[in-house]
Amino acid sequence: MNLAPISPRVLKIAVVLAMVFDLFALLVMVDTTPIMFTLFMFIGQPLFVVAVLLLLAAQLIDLRARDLL
Repeated sequence: MNLAPISPRVLKIAVVLAMVFDLFALLVMVDTTPIMFTLFMFIGQPLFVVAVLLLLAAQLIDLRARDLL
């Protein structure tokens, strides 16, 4: 079952989403305001979840393409 290798674009998107999450977390740590904390909770954390899911999907696709899974 040889699947097509994962696109580097997906990995770049996941890294960018993780960086945006890190930026939100840094801003909340440096200067916590109610608006910033709300943005972090409703935007930052879902971005991190999407980034992790993209990375896990990329790993699974790569493992299946190499017939290791």
